[in-house]
Amino acid sequence: MAQRTVALCDGKFIGIESIYTVIDGKQINIPDKLEQLRAKSRNNELFCPCGCGANLVLVAGERNLREQHFRIKEGFDGICQMPVEGINSIDSKIALKCWLEDKLHTDDIESRVPIRTVSESERKYEFTFLSAKKKVALSFCNEYRNLSDDKFTILEQHSNGNSIIYVASGDKSETNGQYPEGLMKIQKRQGYCLLLNVDGADYSKAELTVVYYEKNADGVWEKVNIARDKLSKFDISDSSQIMYHNHSLSDMLKEKQLEFNKHKQAIIYQRELDKIHAEEAWRADEERRKQARIKAEKDRKAELERREKERIEQEKIAAEKKEQARMEQERVEVEKRQKRQEFLKVINSGDCPEDRVLTDEGGRRWVLCEFCGKFAPASAFASYGGFGKLNKGKCYECSRNPNINTEVNVSEEKARQKQRYDPNICPECGGRLRLIQGPFGKFMGCENYPTCKFNRRVRKNRNVRVRTVLIVLYRGKIKWLIRMYKLKKYIKEYHFSKLIGMIIINVRSVIVY
Repeated sequence: MAQRTVALCDGKFIGIESIYTVIDGKQINIPDKLEQLRAKSRNNELFCPCGCGANLVLVAGERNLREQHFRIKEGFDGICQMPVEGINSIDSKIALKCWLEDKLHTDDIESRVPIRTVSESERKYEFTFLSAKKKVALSFCNEYRNLSDDKFTILEQHSNGNSIIYVASGDKSETNGQYPEGLMKIQKRQGYCLLLNVDGADYSKAELTVVYYEKNADGVWEKVNIARDKLSKFDISDSSQIMYHNHSLSDMLKEKQLEFNKHKQAIIYQRELDKIHAEEAWRADEERRKQARIKAEKDRKAELERREKERIEQEKIAAEKKEQARMEQERVEVEKRQKRQEFLKVINSGDCPEDRVLTDEGGRRWVLCEFCGKFAPASAFASYGGFGKLNKGKCYECSRNPNINTEVNVSEEKARQKQRYDPNICPECGGRLRLIQGPFGKFMGCENYPTCKFNRRVRKNRNVRVRTVLIVLYRGKIKWLIRMYKLKKYIKEYHFSKLIGMIIINVRSVIVY
């Protein structure tokens, strides 16, 4: 049969915790109470509280405190609906009974005192412990869901002037920042919460934690510890005040609340300062950003103005360049017209100047044929220029005509040869020749360029030691091969069947231009 922790005797509820007390700091069973209950169990005077009518037997050994309980007497065939009480609940009630016996020093402590309503005959609620002499009542709650407003109201209405001490189990006191609904109902009436933690039914090992719940600066519910020590370290004064080291818990609560609120206000104040500083910093940043935007806008406008000025300046420069180009074009056209007029004047007069090259407005050179007397571009002449004949020559028609006397004066021919071989005189226009560095080397060019385009390669005489000169005739082309070691290459490149001829000449020196 199931074990019971409470029995009904003489119309009263007797819990298994009622047989415990503390003498000289030691937890024992009350001898008189134990013998009384044993006698009543033998006389079948202990009944099950559920009303099933079953007789209960007390099982309580002197040395085996943890297994003390009530059980249904053998021979009962009915149905018992009495719920089984949890081990933590009965251990907590045993520790609290010993605490009250130890601190109140009275022998009238009743356990499980029921409270009945006027309209109901069944038990509604109960005081866990009640001392009429000390005017102290204690209510223990193991399950927070049982902490209802109805229970507190009924307990307060039936207190009959007794001070009520509310104690709850400490195993389920963590709220993880949420609102502790059941414990807050105790806190509103008591100011603080008493949380009991037990280690079996041993009073000496039980611990009591005094806490209260308050919202912190973050708006999260926080459990604030007021005191924590062995249950035996807490006393009960004559005025039913719980004392810890000669200080009432109410005074300690006020100090803790003051300290907590001070710390909370400091945090809030610091956060307000941080908020103000953040707002000021934001305003400063916003002002800097505003100034930066203003400066950027000014810079943008300045840049636009600068670009506009540059555009106007460029347009002005372009207009000036255009005007200069127009004026230059006009000047060139005027010069062309002047050159055209001078050219036509020379052509019409039939007299060629000897101090300059005769050109038209397009820069083309014109020459007078000495034999037929016609003026024509230089491209129509087989020969022209020379000493005393800068703008005279022989056209192709006259050069191909055998009837035209092409003999020249011997003195003129000698003078022409003299000028022809003068390295500093241009044979075409009579101008001075100068040394010019070109992309392919140095050459002699006329100073009248581009009117006169005569040029001559700079000759260098040097003796080259050559053992063998090979002349290869290949399909009408002549290949000169200097140095004998290249012969194999050309023989390999040009097959013997395709070679027209091969001539090997031994020479001592070759003049290379």
